[in-house]
Amino acid sequence: MMTNLIVISHEFDVVNEAALVNELFNEGMQLFHLKKPLWDVDSQRNFLEAINPEFHSKISVHQHYETITEYGLKYYHVREKARKSAGYPPAEGLIRSTSFHNYDELKTEEFVWNYCFLSPVFDSISKKNYKSGFSSDMKIENGKQKIFALGGVSNENIEEVFERGFYGGVISGALWMNSENAIKNFREIKDKCSRNVHTC
Repeated sequence: MMTNLIVISHEFDVVNEAALVNELFNEGMQLFHLKKPLWDVDSQRNFLEAINPEFHSKISVHQHYETITEYGLKYYHVREKARKSAGYPPAEGLIRSTSFHNYDELKTEEFVWNYCFLSPVFDSISKKNYKSGFSSDMKIENGKQKIFALGGVSNENIEEVFERGFYGGVISGALWMNSENAIKNFREIKDKCSRNVHTC
């Protein structure tokens, strides 16, 4: 069953990041998105080498898709620009996701993907002046597809994510902007998430 709580990396490097990711997996993280647009393929390989191999099947990559087969990954994410240009590999039995910033656009494509991100649902924690693009009363209409709220998701609003009809939430800044407390913050968010949906 698909998790309802996804962790996505900070776009920039975080101190002791690989060790923290391993610890998050040990704490019950079910899916980690590795998004490092400035990394070359060797940087990505070095990071994956530092992750316990038993967790490789729970990692989705946003770039350098050749590492999927190299490390036995099962997920990959297609960025919006690549989706529009069809610049991504075929699924071939893998689980793939993509991102949207427009809900109407998402509704025309959502069932092409295993799950989708919609952002920014709340004001971003990690990106200054990246404000929510949706009204506070916006709700997901059908609830049939796996649509995840991204952008500003935290301990304070994870319950609202489910109230608004999202399948789940994606957390980033809530962990990485205060990385020394990343494990504590993850536990708190996971606990609140599990009260709403038992697969977190």
